[in-house]
Amino acid sequence: MWSLSARLLRYMVSGQMLVLLFMLLAAGIALNIAAQDYFKSRLEHDRDLLLNELSWTGPIPEIEHEHLTPVFNQPFSGHYFQINSDDDLLLSVSLQGIRLHDEHIHDVKEGEPQWHWQPFENNQYLYVLSQTLKQGERHLHVQVGEDFQPIINAFLHAFFWLAGLFSLLLTGLFLWQRRLLMRTLKPFSQISNQLKQLAQQDIDQLPPPDMQELTGLVNEINALGERTRERLNRARLASGNLSHSLKTPLAILANRLSNMQEQNGDTEQQDLTEARELVERMGQQIDNEMKRARIAGLMSRAPKIELNEMFDQLLLTLKKLYPHIQLQCHMAAAIRYPGDREDIIELFGNLLDNACKWAQTAVDVDIRVAEGQLLVCISDDGPGIAEEKIPGLINPGERLDESVKGYGLGLAIVSDIVAQYQGRLQLKNRPLNNGRGGLQVTVTLPY
Repeated sequence: MWSLSARLLRYMVSGQMLVLLFMLLAAGIALNIAAQDYFKSRLEHDRDLLLNELSWTGPIPEIEHEHLTPVFNQPFSGHYFQINSDDDLLLSVSLQGIRLHDEHIHDVKEGEPQWHWQPFENNQYLYVLSQTLKQGERHLHVQVGEDFQPIINAFLHAFFWLAGLFSLLLTGLFLWQRRLLMRTLKPFSQISNQLKQLAQQDIDQLPPPDMQELTGLVNEINALGERTRERLNRARLASGNLSHSLKTPLAILANRLSNMQEQNGDTEQQDLTEARELVERMGQQIDNEMKRARIAGLMSRAPKIELNEMFDQLLLTLKKLYPHIQLQCHMAAAIRYPGDREDIIELFGNLLDNACKWAQTAVDVDIRVAEGQLLVCISDDGPGIAEEKIPGLINPGERLDESVKGYGLGLAIVSDIVAQYQGRLQLKNRPLNNGRGGLQVTVTLPY
């Protein structure tokens, strides 16, 4: 998955590469045209020089070679001429007797210059001017050529030099644009960090952004958070009011049943006892529903919790309730967790209380932070649980032993809290060690 910055950089680099290729192509074409124009002017100058030095004193045309440019007298110098007059042929010394191609001599119109390319000896590549002229009653076909290979080599050298220069410029431009792009996209990273702070209750709402285009987004996020908090408060208030309105009649009903139980016989007392237990169970369920309504999860406005202090208080209380259980807590360093204090106490208080009920001698608590997660592992040395019963433990009303007090709603409340905090709850039996196993409960919460 491409990030926005990577995608923008890819588009910019692609555009710059196309511009670079276009510039190199345009430069190559321009250099080639300039070189050809330069050669044309040189060859026309050589043609005029040859015609000026051409002599008709004898039966055939002659040229005083000592009056010519010395390059025409050096073998394969790269500068050549060839003059055809009827059946007479005049060659430059530099040709060393090798004739230039003249098969197209009849296609050249009189007085009109024609340009063509011709491979030659010693890996030379000639640019040749061909022209038919009339001097008196004679027709002359003049060919003047020059080796273009040095220009090609110089052109390639210049081309690669320009390519290297453009590459350096492109690299510098890319680095500058990348830095500019990072500065431009910095407000997005700031919003991401601010959202994390908002989730951890370090801030109440997102501050106004530096980029005008993000103002609407930030305002909508803040408005959404405010609406969510209002709806949550209304839902909690309505649930609390309903629970409180039911608790009072249930308390009166339980009191009346208790009075009636004292005044009736054994059979009626058994019915009244069962009715009273049902009323108590209803009251317990209402209490748990009130706790569920209070769960606010990560949107809570409460400050961060000092976990080491909270667990010290929980363990101190449990040691008084279960003096025969050895309680140990391992925490590498002080940890502050961004959650509602009552939620977290309810969560781990239930788990620790269950562990102490089932443990034989010891309960161990291990707390640590790893890879952005808070991990709390609570282990006991009790009898453990049958594997097939573990998935049903988080269901309301599920119980393992009727002799143990409680209605099985503790783990359901724990599961609700963990789900509200977008965490994970894992239960598994510990491997046997010296004949003892037990249950291990691991809670993982985003940190």
